[in-house]
Amino acid sequence: MKRKLTYLLFVFFLLASCDALVMGQVSQIEDDITPSITGAPSNYSQAIYASTNLNDLCLADECEAEYDILPDDYREFYDDLLPNVCAFDVDPNENSQFVVHQTDDLINGTNLILSKKDLFFLAWTSMRYRINPHYLLGVLMQESSGNCAAVSGAGAEGCFQITNDYGKEQLEESYEERVNNWYWNENSSDYYADSLFVGPEEWFGEEPDSDQFRMTLEPGSEIVGGVAVSSVVNFNFGVMAAGMYYRWQEYFLYNNYASLRSRTTSYITSTPETKASLMAAAYNGGIGRLSNALQWYSSNYLSGMRYETRSYVKSVLSHCRDFQSGSAVYATTYSFQDIEEIIDLITVTYDATLEVDSEALKKDIHQNFFADQEELTLVDDIKALIYFISTYDSSLAPEWPVL
Repeated sequence: MKRKLTYLLFVFFLLASCDALVMGQVSQIEDDITPSITGAPSNYSQAIYASTNLNDLCLADECEAEYDILPDDYREFYDDLLPNVCAFDVDPNENSQFVVHQTDDLINGTNLILSKKDLFFLAWTSMRYRINPHYLLGVLMQESSGNCAAVSGAGAEGCFQITNDYGKEQLEESYEERVNNWYWNENSSDYYADSLFVGPEEWFGEEPDSDQFRMTLEPGSEIVGGVAVSSVVNFNFGVMAAGMYYRWQEYFLYNNYASLRSRTTSYITSTPETKASLMAAAYNGGIGRLSNALQWYSSNYLSGMRYETRSYVKSVLSHCRDFQSGSAVYATTYSFQDIEEIIDLITVTYDATLEVDSEALKKDIHQNFFADQEELTLVDDIKALIYFISTYDSSLAPEWPVL
């Protein structure tokens, strides 16, 4: 009994010391908000999960929206992501783990492979913008089949096919201080030059069954090997651009179309897939066409949009379901060197005037997360790590769009 009591006291003081490490950034909150701690997170990650609302990623008023935030019924969170239902919204507080399923079959003829950096930025976008990662993968597979080298005749580029006209303009207007150092290629061609590709084994850790390309990781370069390269053809830029665009869609629709607010809200809350359908329609068809279709056709709005958009929505939701029903999951680990490289990738996606000391950030991550282990895991630690980075400085918090 004495030995058991000593052990319990040791565990208590260990967790208390971990709490002390994070209390400078987080405060104790209601138990029904904290995530259910599962798996085997590191001690520091567990302390974050035990005391933190993972949605609270702002440290100061300056990183809060200056306009009405979305009401609870404009976002639909579900306790479980059902395998055969594609929800758009996801709440990182539901579970401490970040689980992304792999498909059991090919999608568009592709067995999608993601590198550990791809998976980090998928988690980064999913958590910071509260988007179901399987939905983002559904968009990726519909847009490019995972080929970040793809360039359409209309100038849409990268895994998420961000256009270098409307997409570029919308991001620059809505997040002007965030993306003004991103590069855009004015060329329109099917693919970039072979010399710009990262070797598949180097990037993915294995040889893919079908062509999946990632561009050379020079996100700060406008020209690589004499070829103009757009930022968004790098996965990290592309998935973040998609996340920011989806956030803009939600807030723009709510704040700029007040006459449609009650109608849209009732539609969103009807089933998990109605929000996913709405967001996909806006991503492909544009917010203007969507608002007109909602006004004239209400819940049958898709009948008022182009056939391309109707087909697009159907495919995105189908791909999303395929991922969610997959029996295997993406799993990887991150050494401190991996995290250092990821911090470098994060910082180059911000304006050059970002005044965050990235070396100090790396040092603090090493001191806190790697104090008692050599690696972090995607499933168990990634949410805590993203929370730590996002709350390290107010300028690193998720961006609010300019409406």
